[in-house]
Amino acid sequence: MDSDQQTEKKERIEIFKYNVILSALIFMGSTIYLSNQLPDYSFSKYTISQMSYFLNPGQLSFFNLLFIIKCLLDLSFTYYVFKKFELKLNAFTSIVWLVAVLSFGLIGFFPVNKFFAIHWILAGALILSWTISEHVFAKITRSESFLFLSNNLILIQITTIVLFFAFNQINAIFEIIYFLLALFWQAVFIGRYL
Repeated sequence: MDSDQQTEKKERIEIFKYNVILSALIFMGSTIYLSNQLPDYSFSKYTISQMSYFLNPGQLSFFNLLFIIKCLLDLSFTYYVFKKFELKLNAFTSIVWLVAVLSFGLIGFFPVNKFFAIHWILAGALILSWTISEHVFAKITRSESFLFLSNNLILIQITTIVLFFAFNQINAIFEIIYFLLALFWQAVFIGRYL
């Protein structure tokens, strides 16, 4: 009986397994859709967050809600991952992952057009914590090949950050490249280790 309940519980949380991919597709699809509604907005000139300067109040509410929706979907995925690896909330691995997920959600409450400094602090915390979490989660899989892949992706991400800052090109193109690298890592993580 107890074994049946555990199996049923595992099957229930299985629905959260792909939420991080779903959240990425919803967020990217919606931001691309919104950007097409804004004739003065350009991916090469502005960051995704700077789209908030061009949105009317209704669009801005929807845009901010996208960050929160992505965060909630990512939190459900996080719950799945924590259960899968039996992680405690106070573990370093858990904390660094939660900082990344929650930073993204908080960006929705602090749009760059109203809270410039807080927004950029959250964005920095997001990138730093996400990059660290790729490494620590690769380690808990105990897979040398995944750790190798993760470390190489981190190197590519850091190089991308440095190059875009060096050429003063922090824009949506940079963010999409970083986002796609993170999405690739997540797809491998889910496909092979979850």
